[in-house]
Amino acid sequence: MINWEVLRQEEANIDQYIFNFVLMNIIFLLCYIFRNDRKDRTISWLLVLLFCLFAYWDTDFFSFRQDFFSPNFKDFRDPLYYYLSFAAFKSYTIFRLLIWGTGLLLFKKTIERFSISKNIAIYIFVLFFLLTFSYARVSLGMAMFFYGASLLLNPSKEHRSLSIIAGLLFIACSYWGHRSMSLLILLTPMLMVNLNKKTSILLILEGVTFSSLAAVLLSKLAGGEIILSGELSDVGDAASHYAANESTIDYNWKFMLIKNLRNYSFMVLILYFIWKMTLSKDSYRIMPYIKRLTALCCTILIIAISFMNVLGLGAEVIGYRYLYMLGIPSCIILSYLVDNGITKPATAFILLMPAILYAEGFIFGKILSF
Repeated sequence: MINWEVLRQEEANIDQYIFNFVLMNIIFLLCYIFRNDRKDRTISWLLVLLFCLFAYWDTDFFSFRQDFFSPNFKDFRDPLYYYLSFAAFKSYTIFRLLIWGTGLLLFKKTIERFSISKNIAIYIFVLFFLLTFSYARVSLGMAMFFYGASLLLNPSKEHRSLSIIAGLLFIACSYWGHRSMSLLILLTPMLMVNLNKKTSILLILEGVTFSSLAAVLLSKLAGGEIILSGELSDVGDAASHYAANESTIDYNWKFMLIKNLRNYSFMVLILYFIWKMTLSKDSYRIMPYIKRLTALCCTILIIAISFMNVLGLGAEVIGYRYLYMLGIPSCIILSYLVDNGITKPATAFILLMPAILYAEGFIFGKILSF
């Protein structure tokens, strides 16, 4: 029987925020302790999954629960979740287990394909991306896409053709995890670009061009002068959706600081990767498939910033949604660099500090607000 009183809840209470805050810091501590262990620590992954199952800290947990129990769930905008609901036995917890459990498993399989220490990977993952991964259902779509990308970047030597076909299927199916994955699917050819000094300059030129086109495209969309079709229509639909629901909110300086820490944490990492791949003395030690993954990240960053710099139409929201799609590949790349001795652990911790401050500050700030 559905508890309608519980279902009407739209935001976490103080006990739920405290639960998430304590559990998050336990995960941080254990992953830090186990980061250099030779033996894989399954407990770290299980605790991350537990956090995702009960991610009360974000309102999406509650709105998604309302959608799940709604009689109109069959018309949900991403149809994959309606079909998954049949295997959940009317349990929202099992439903989340299917989504985030599969997403986390695919991330783990991606790490294995790149022969990266799983203890280092989950340590970096929780410090950098745990909060964002735990609330957004797009996490499953992202995990599917980047697992597919790993099959293309580093296919099996014995079954190369099969790996490539499977990789393309995972990338294509990521669209059913979230419609916004359509843009990343269109960017799949960027996985063939090897990041170096020449291509980095081309990416900068690409960024300038795309920013200009995005501004013109969205302004014409706002005026109803054009209609997007095909895969690009998802961007247009999202823009219209956010424009319709857009409201002006006056955030205090503390909230804005926390929000900017999250956004800048992605930008800092990508800029560091670009330097490591193109200008540092260690660039020759980095495998080509990591450089190609970084080239895709650069393109995603350019697109995200382009949207974030467009005023109105909900473009900023679209921009940071694509920015957050850098989470999984950023964790993969930084884990690779640390595991192979290219980046010192202390340097990695400094790079992760904005994300850590965001995670701690957001939930603790919510607790203090009660």
